Amino acid sequence: MIANTLFRKPSGLPFMRRVAALLAFALIPIMACGEVMQLSVSVPGPNAASYYPVELISKIGADKAEGATLRVVFSPGGPAAIDDMMHNNVDFAVVGLPAAMSVRLKDKRVVALAAINDLPLYVLLVRQGLKGEVKSIADLKGRTIGLHSNSTANKSTSQQVLELMFRRGGVPPGSYHVVGIGRRWESESLMLKSGAVDAVIGDEPHATHMANSKIAFPLVHLGDAQTARQYAGAGFLRGALIGRSDKLEKDTAKAETMIRIIKRTLTWIATHTPEEFANALGIADADEKQKLIAVLRKYPRQYSKDAAFSNAQLRETEIFFIDSQAGNPAAESFRIDTMIDARWVGKKD
Repeated sequence: MIANTLFRKPSGLPFMRRVAALLAFALIPIMACGEVMQLSVSVPGPNAASYYPVELISKIGADKAEGATLRVVFSPGGPAAIDDMMHNNVDFAVVGLPAAMSVRLKDKRVVALAAINDLPLYVLLVRQGLKGEVKSIADLKGRTIGLHSNSTANKSTSQQVLELMFRRGGVPPGSYHVVGIGRRWESESLMLKSGAVDAVIGDEPHATHMANSKIAFPLVHLGDAQTARQYAGAGFLRGALIGRSDKLEKDTAKAETMIRIIKRTLTWIATHTPEEFANALGIADADEKQKLIAVLRKYPRQYSKDAAFSNAQLRETEIFFIDSQAGNPAAESFRIDTMIDARWVGKKD
């Protein structure tokens, strides 16, 4: 019956189009019965601008377009996200590359598969009550600093940023106190308002929100070109897709699919306005949405456009990592190329 309908002369369809229609119809049951690939990724968050591309994936259907469903698991920081992956709770992690490098020193299975961010937007925020009293990093000696996560085993990227900034500012390790405060706006703002911490290593768009709300003021912002030039390797790769080499040796299907999803998402971001980006994320609060749009406009280089690794940026990342971990022989001899698997995204100058 179907074949007769498609091929009968009165239809007016060209012969090849009728054949294509028949084949497409025949394939529908096969595609419908096909198993959807289940993927999972752990990422610091939620609501960190650096990792918004991961949150955007399911919003724009980038996973379904590649025949998969992505589950996102939020963690308090990069080391915790990688720990999720290493314990088989998720397939991948998206974290700051320096955090992944810290884990790689101890576990050679950790590899970087794709670039997601292009510009780190870390901000040293000081509570508003200290404005006029704290004018430089040196003025924070002896004070309490909040980090998204704090670990002596595997250092998060924000922890490495803190140690590099303070050492360069004449404040050596041990001369200030560090506490973990998580990544959520509620905890960061509460700790600053109450005076439980004197400063935090923050992130966008929370940093802009803190400043506008007079909760804290920015002392150092790595997104500022002039400021970035004062710190070795400040142009490091902030967000990267991290995988496990032992899993890749057994099966590459998940990695290939995940990277196609990321490329599709980055292309979408590059071809849509900040307003469309914020709308797609489904941010309901109008004020919060406008703050994100402002950050996206101010830092158009924030996200990679193609997921390819930049040789120049990898060199910056290596410089940053070695400089931030001065005194650690393993870190000082580390070479970033040993953990880069660029077979699906390539490298560029």
